[in-house]
Amino acid sequence: MAESTCVRIQARSSTSPDHLTVHLQPPFFWGRHHSRFERHRNACAVVTTGEAFPCGLLGGVPMNQHAVILGDGTMATALATTVARNGHDTILWSQDAQLVSSINHDHRHSRHFPSQRLPDRLGARNDLAAAVANAAVVIVAVRSERVRQVAEMAFPHLSKEAVVLSATKGVDVRTKHFMSQVIGEALHTSRLGIISGPNITIDIMNGSPTAILIAAEDPKVITVGQAYLESDSLKVFGSTDLNGIEILSVVKNIVAIAAGLAVNLGDNARSYIISLGLAEIQALAQKMGARPESSGGLADVGEIFLSSTSKYSRNHMIGVDIANGARLPALLAALEAINETAEGVNAVMVCRDLAQAAQIEMPLADCVYRILFENLPAEETLRAFLSDKKAAKWLRLAAA
Repeated sequence: MAESTCVRIQARSSTSPDHLTVHLQPPFFWGRHHSRFERHRNACAVVTTGEAFPCGLLGGVPMNQHAVILGDGTMATALATTVARNGHDTILWSQDAQLVSSINHDHRHSRHFPSQRLPDRLGARNDLAAAVANAAVVIVAVRSERVRQVAEMAFPHLSKEAVVLSATKGVDVRTKHFMSQVIGEALHTSRLGIISGPNITIDIMNGSPTAILIAAEDPKVITVGQAYLESDSLKVFGSTDLNGIEILSVVKNIVAIAAGLAVNLGDNARSYIISLGLAEIQALAQKMGARPESSGGLADVGEIFLSSTSKYSRNHMIGVDIANGARLPALLAALEAINETAEGVNAVMVCRDLAQAAQIEMPLADCVYRILFENLPAEETLRAFLSDKKAAKWLRLAAA
């Protein structure tokens, strides 16, 4: 904080402004146990009243060190809860005014996890500029088709020093760019990374043991992300292979859909499809520049295992529902109604172009495309596909 800096605090308190508890101490941390403000190193705290603001934001950490999660879906909520439980003041940004009110006044997410009380350090705002101002960490957790727009809206108000992490495992259908590139273009920053690894949100909310991966070219970004996200139950690993980890994290969703489409073919067929898919996406990632050591870990094996088997995996359940007669447009509309999506659908659309650019064949991805977008019957199409040894091209090479 610069000399003689004045800080305007907005707080919701049951007491009068005269009794608001503020204490400034080196290096300018806010405490909760003093009914006056004091000078330290020529810094001055000026307390004023203003817009009601939940849960004492800016309390307990350096004033510019709060975190912001952009989005209000299950992943956004789970990550915001994690950061807040770790002792960091956290803002969840949402355009849903009723949801913002529910979080701020009832400490509940009225749409997701309504039975769980959210941490006191977690508040919500629908003013994007106010939410991101002076944030140290910004986690983007909106649908892939909205990432560029939201990032561009945030750009004028975002600190150049902020670390930005993408929790959206998707791809821009128009540009064929992954989210790290989309965010980098919109925010003009290199201080960014992605959150990868198997992470079903209900387990994160329940504090079940979970391992995730932050990938970033700058190791300092990984360190900051670990400081905000890691806890006793959530272990955060790091990789500087941003390109490779992101490819694996996104394209694996195709395998999750494929495993769901095979739900009526038996466990052997599903296991075969998962093996085919793993070999196929690893081949694509390597063609696109992924480091060999990025394969065989959380970003592909871990992600595929979870997203291809869990009932909480939206991509997997899209496949299951289509195999049982549902139509893709109706399924996507139902997800959109609760502000969720299945990012694997976009990955299926884009994967043909990625494979062509990498000069690689991806038979399973092509089969899934034909089922989803050409309305071929799932069971018959997959049965015919698996009977052809050409389907196992990359699996044979991996086993050789």
